[in-house]
Amino acid sequence: TAMPALDVCLVTHNHRDHMDAPSLEALDRKLLMVVPKGLGRWFASRGFLSVVELEWWQQTELRGVRITFVPSQHWSQRGPFDRNESHWGGYVIEDGTHRVYHSGDTAYFDGFTQVGERLGRIDAAMLPIGAYEPRWFMRGQHMNPEDAVSAFLDLRAKRFVAMHWGTFKLTDEPTGEPPLFTQDQWHTRRIEAERLLIPNVGETVWL
Repeated sequence: TAMPALDVCLVTHNHRDHMDAPSLEALDRKLLMVVPKGLGRWFASRGFLSVVELEWWQQTELRGVRITFVPSQHWSQRGPFDRNESHWGGYVIEDGTHRVYHSGDTAYFDGFTQVGERLGRIDAAMLPIGAYEPRWFMRGQHMNPEDAVSAFLDLRAKRFVAMHWGTFKLTDEPTGEPPLFTQDQWHTRRIEAERLLIPNVGETVWL
């Protein structure tokens, strides 16, 4: 199915499974690209005409919609010698009525509390639930569902929208485990069922 016309593309970090060059090459060069600090040159060199670089907590606006780049617990690297030379993070998008948060790739850290305190009540928090095993290796860069539910509670968000699972086999857990693990955590912590959304891959969710 063709995607609708896009107004803006938000890039969270430069890892190749997220900042995928062939996918980006397919986009209209007039599209506004909002990218972490250090990545503007990469997009400009590929012909993108409108590129905004943001540091953590910086903001930009597009037709009344405010976009804030917020920290995550992750890292950046695209080649052999550029580790952490560009920023990485997530985004809070708000229009004065609604506020949504996309965490980007992240481990669990105290930054979730900071996002909630600094930017206000989150209507929907898009949080990763997959790519977490083995924990000794992945704990510092990806959350598991237990961590993700803790992050949701730290944010004090209204709804949890699960993401980052079921597409690429990156780590050791079974592909179908993250949603089951998330639902188990949800019931264990006795959170209202209607506050959890686990979309199917490719599903559109209206908030």
